[in-house]
Amino acid sequence: MSMSKRIVFFTGVAIVIFFAFAAWWVYRAQSIRSKELSRAANEANVRAENGNVTAELELARMYYEGRGVQRDYAMAFRWYRRAAEQGYADAEFALGDLYFQGRIVPQNIAEAIRWTQKAANQGYAKAQSGLGYIYFNGIGVPQDYAQALDWYTRAADQENVEAEYALGYMYTNGIGLPQDYYKAVQWIQKAANQGDADAQASLGTMYVKGQGVKPNRSEAYRWFRKAADQGNPEAKQALRALQRESMTKMRWLELVAALSAIPVGLWASLEFLLPGRKLNNQRQAAITLLGISFISSAGLSLYAFAHYDMQCSPLPYAFHIARFLFTASAILIVFTVVLPTKKKVPGS
Repeated sequence: MSMSKRIVFFTGVAIVIFFAFAAWWVYRAQSIRSKELSRAANEANVRAENGNVTAELELARMYYEGRGVQRDYAMAFRWYRRAAEQGYADAEFALGDLYFQGRIVPQNIAEAIRWTQKAANQGYAKAQSGLGYIYFNGIGVPQDYAQALDWYTRAADQENVEAEYALGYMYTNGIGLPQDYYKAVQWIQKAANQGDADAQASLGTMYVKGQGVKPNRSEAYRWFRKAADQGNPEAKQALRALQRESMTKMRWLELVAALSAIPVGLWASLEFLLPGRKLNNQRQAAITLLGISFISSAGLSLYAFAHYDMQCSPLPYAFHIARFLFTASAILIVFTVVLPTKKKVPGS
């Protein structure tokens, strides 16, 4: 067998061994994980049969998700109900949500409200926010903004993100209370800081319009970007609008100036390479530095033109300061070195 064939053969063998080992490793990891989940399910079952309410809820979730046991919605509902009937707020809310969504049981709004109310009365924030949503939209009950405000406030005071954003929405639009942009910003900011994409997009809008805050396009861009990165469509559209609005005549003029400065800068920066030029000539060195300043300033302008993020960054002035320094350097070089010429001595 030739050397090339041996190399191909052993390379193929190595690849087969590698993939076989990788498959065995994945299978082994999944097997271990499956055994751990099965053991956890057995332990939860023992504790649940003995009346441990947290184990009952955990077992319900295991049956619902098929985690450690075979998925069984009937068993999941049984354990959800058993835990809820013991007054466990987390289970009461979970059971109410099942009835509200119509998951694994027929939708029953009355039962959903009953169980959600039980959990909310115990101070469970998710249930309080859920009741706020129900009263705000009049689902199964008469629409009641006062009740919605009350339940949303209780949940928001526990830093429930959905309730915080809902309160901000109510204050922004004056629904069920006087319109108050300052209070709206406070609640929306809280939700946005917790990563809620809708709140982040709304906060960006408030910075654009100056509602409850001073208009600040950089802050607007920052919050729109956060929301857009989570896939929020309104934020993506708002970003495109900001970018279109930024394309003013001045920005196009800056682009033309930058493109014009590049060939001049390249020609000047190559001063030392031209025939007959000397490295120790002060004027020629100044012209070279002038060319480098031109190119650097033009490069910053082009980058800023292509990347709207730079002009709406947390440090919006850094770009302008850098460009000013390059421009000032160029002007200083021109007037102190390039333009002045040696005066002729009379009679020489």
